[in-house]
Amino acid sequence: MGGEAGSAGEPGLSSVTLDGTPLYTRVPRLTLSQWEHAVTDILRFPAPQNLSQGFVRPASGVTDFDNNEKLLYVDATNFPDFESGAEAAAAVATGSFESLAMLYEGTDVADFVRTLGRRAFRRPLSDAEQTAYVAMFARGEELYGNGFAHGAALVIRAMLQSPHFLYRVELGPAGEALNGYELASKLSFWLLDTTPSDALLDAAAAGELDSDEGLEAAARAMLDASAAALVMRDFHRQLLALDRYASIDKSGVPEFDASVLPELDTVSNAFFDLVFQSDLGLREILTAKQAYVSPGLAPLYGTTVHASGIELHELGPSRSGYFMQVPFLMLWADGVRADATQRGQRLERMLCGSPASSHAAELGVALDNFDGLGRERADDPAVSTASSYPFAEGVEQFADGNDLVTIMAESIAVHTCYSKNVTGYALGRDMAPDDRPLLEALGQVSLSHSLRELALALVRDPAFRSRSAVGP
Repeated sequence: MGGEAGSAGEPGLSSVTLDGTPLYTRVPRLTLSQWEHAVTDILRFPAPQNLSQGFVRPASGVTDFDNNEKLLYVDATNFPDFESGAEAAAAVATGSFESLAMLYEGTDVADFVRTLGRRAFRRPLSDAEQTAYVAMFARGEELYGNGFAHGAALVIRAMLQSPHFLYRVELGPAGEALNGYELASKLSFWLLDTTPSDALLDAAAAGELDSDEGLEAAARAMLDASAAALVMRDFHRQLLALDRYASIDKSGVPEFDASVLPELDTVSNAFFDLVFQSDLGLREILTAKQAYVSPGLAPLYGTTVHASGIELHELGPSRSGYFMQVPFLMLWADGVRADATQRGQRLERMLCGSPASSHAAELGVALDNFDGLGRERADDPAVSTASSYPFAEGVEQFADGNDLVTIMAESIAVHTCYSKNVTGYALGRDMAPDDRPLLEALGQVSLSHSLRELALALVRDPAFRSRSAVGP
């Protein structure tokens, strides 16, 4: 790396723009996905019941990720959803002897309230709460008839509408360390997209999460769970707009078969799962020489697959990483033609600089040897992939896409940008200027380590372990 500083800014990390306006809320509401998974685990359903399917969705395009605090509140438009969702969940949980037995074995009302309350509120109930919910259980039997299920249903409905369930509460003096229960919730909802398990709450009660070693051990165990891979898949889906695959329209292109659209999503998810589960990181996202290939996509790569599913293939000398795989190239194109501006704008998102549309096409030129279907244009003498770009570290010349992604993989600014996105997703808020020291440190981790290690470095940092020192 090196060269003369370009218009993207002076050499250094300052080109990673941090102009967010976080609220620094201490009471972030659960996302709809977290709500669904938490209800499933609290009530011991064998699988999610899709109770949130009809809930009002937060506005799209307002924030980088849909778990941002600015989108998570309860108001008159969505409160009826959480009310009806709690009622539906209670009906499922108490609707049969088998489902009630999965939730709680026995008929001890006080213990039922205590057990369910700790799961729902992610901490032990206070004495006043315990008394109130035991009384509510009795009221349920009065209203709907004697029977454990009637009392249990009313308690479930009430707990699932309580702010102590709907919000992840982190009140207390600014800068003070989060307690074990708060850390258990923060960690579990980030890495597993659900409420803490009984075992994790036991660990919090025993003080095992109060030490750096204990918290890191809990995080490592979560990162090994299959649910963590799905969380990281969702992160990359939002970061790279993978949900746009289904809406690709190349009508008028005779070679295009719309039946391949679901395969774009399947192979992309498999690629990001492989990166995470193989303990790899941004470097491999940029430069990996393998990709998953499906039957419909194989001809676009100039290869074949030997089964009806997907296979991991070598990409060949002309392709490296996700940005030279067929799904990305097909999405960001104009029909069958390569589109240097669209592709360059998406690559610029990996730099987190100020918008530089006048330079975007300079990045996208590196991918001009692939057409709008992602096929290599090896025999077209008019194709030129050489260009330059003013990176944070200076203007860089590159001969083609392989050269470009190698430069990006060595750029501390690119890794700091990736860390900015990981941290924004993990903390559920915008990144602001005060976050720069944290993101620079995490960028160094990303440069040499995996996404898994990047996540662990964030867990160890006071920004994750402490109450916000800014905001209300």
